[in-house]
Amino acid sequence: MAPRQIIVRAPATTANLGPGFDSLGMALDLWAEVVVSTQAPPTGFSPDPAERMAVDAARRLYAHVQKEAPDGLWAQYHARIPVARGLGASAVARAAGLLGANALLGEPLDREAILTLGTELEGHPDNMAAVLFGGLQVVVLDGETVVHAGLAAPAGLKAVLFVPEMEMPTDESRRALPTQLSRQDAVHNIGRAALLVAALAGGRLELLDTATRDRLHQPARAKIFPAMEPVFQAARQAGALAVFLSGGGSTILALAARDADKIGRAMAGAAAKEGVGGETMITKPSDQGAQITPAD
Repeated sequence: MAPRQIIVRAPATTANLGPGFDSLGMALDLWAEVVVSTQAPPTGFSPDPAERMAVDAARRLYAHVQKEAPDGLWAQYHARIPVARGLGASAVARAAGLLGANALLGEPLDREAILTLGTELEGHPDNMAAVLFGGLQVVVLDGETVVHAGLAAPAGLKAVLFVPEMEMPTDESRRALPTQLSRQDAVHNIGRAALLVAALAGGRLELLDTATRDRLHQPARAKIFPAMEPVFQAARQAGALAVFLSGGGSTILALAARDADKIGRAMAGAAAKEGVGGETMITKPSDQGAQITPAD
């Protein structure tokens, strides 16, 4: 008998990692649990935006495989992942909806096909690839085909997050970006994105600061988030290996091999001096992508 309720456990993600705009994503050990179900929802249940997003994604998968979605399809989202903070919350909700619907149907699609559907929904593949497959994902669009390759992060690497109280919705953040780059700036980012992948693959942590410097999106986003650069500087001075805006922001993520608490305090202190409140969270990269469990 086909299951009527699926639990999807999916990781938060960080995208871009500085220079890898729309092409690098990494899963974090910070998880959401999403129930996708055709059973009756709890009494008085009213879906929030993430839950509606998951259901929309589930319906998209039903339509893709030419099946009629059940009238009672619903989703319930439990997460410690802040929304509109550059930690992949929308990709998590959509991936969970797609994976849940796929499981309810007996898994007619593999994850590569789900990545394609998720990319269509998200508009870019970096967070979606990291949610589905875990680790660091290098992802590009080749026409309509999503091509990706993954690698594990070096052991012992910590991710120190400063999560501001202010939101930076992705659409709004992207409108601030330049429409053109100089050849010098393009070469800067291409070289550093390549160096970042090589440094992580080879465990060359001393290269991460140079490898995560960006000229494409962070300077533009700093204009709407002036505290960003002071927080960057504080993280580096406290011993961070690298620091960058997570996705479109507003979360700032520092990579560290040690002194994670010290780095977090320094980031929060620098933000407070700029009049920006928030919280710090310490986690690590995750080599695990989304996991599916039948709940029946």
